[in-house]
Amino acid sequence: MSTHITKNRILDFTISLKIQHRSPNTIISYTTNIQKLELFLNGEELSKEQMISYKQWLYSQGLKKNTINAYLAAANYFCDVMGWADMKVALDPANIDGIEQNKKQISSSDYKKLVFTALQNDKERLAMMIQVLCHMDLRFCELEKLTIEVLDTGIVEVDRGHRHKKIKIPDDIIEDLYTYALHEKIMSGIIFRTSKGSPVDRSNFRKDIKKLCVLAGVKEELGSIQHVKHVVLDEYPYYGLKKWK
Repeated sequence: MSTHITKNRILDFTISLKIQHRSPNTIISYTTNIQKLELFLNGEELSKEQMISYKQWLYSQGLKKNTINAYLAAANYFCDVMGWADMKVALDPANIDGIEQNKKQISSSDYKKLVFTALQNDKERLAMMIQVLCHMDLRFCELEKLTIEVLDTGIVEVDRGHRHKKIKIPDDIIEDLYTYALHEKIMSGIIFRTSKGSPVDRSNFRKDIKKLCVLAGVKEELGSIQHVKHVVLDEYPYYGLKKWK
C-alpha cells in the first residue's frame, strides 16, 4: 500500500480530529501543517527517512523549536491516524527557562485554592472535573467516556488514533463520582453533563475555570485545561468531595 499524502487521507485526518473534539483552530492548524509536509514531499511517498529529512529541513528554515515541534506533532498524529506509527519522529524539548516554566505550572497552594473555592461556592462538578483531569490520564474530550456504567468496572476505555487505551479510575475518585452522581440524581450515562444531558462544553469549562481563578485569588492566566493537566501529582493531593461527607 502506498504512503502518499492524498486529499482523501487529509480528509480522513480532519475527520479524526473532529471526532476527538479538537477545537476548530486546532483542526485548521493541524490540517495546514500536514499540507506543508505534503508540499515538502513533492509527490514522493512518506517514510521514516522522509520524516527525518522533513525535521532537518524545518530546522534549516530557522524556525523556533516550538514551531518545529508543532509541525512534527501534527505529522506524528497524522502517522497515528494512518497506521504508520513506525514513521514518527521524536520532538526535541523546547528551551524554557525556569521562570517561564513556573508561569505554566499551578502551584500546590493554587491548586488547593481552586478545588476548595469551587466546593465552597457549590461548584462540585467543576471541583471534580479539575481533580479528574489532574489525577487521571484523560483528555477533556474523553470525559464523556466517564459514565456511571464504567464506574462498576473501574476502567475507562478510549481510542486515540489507532491505539485503544484502558485507563484505571482511582478508588477515591470512583467513590466520589458515585457520591456526586447520587446528589445530582444521575442514574446512567455521562457523569459530567449539563442539565440537558449533553457533555460539558470545552469553552464553557474554560470560562468556568477563569471565573473560579478570580474567586480563588489565582492568576487568571492559570485557568486553562493545559495548566490543570500538566501538574506533578505528588504535589497535588486528591481532596475529593469532603463537603458532602
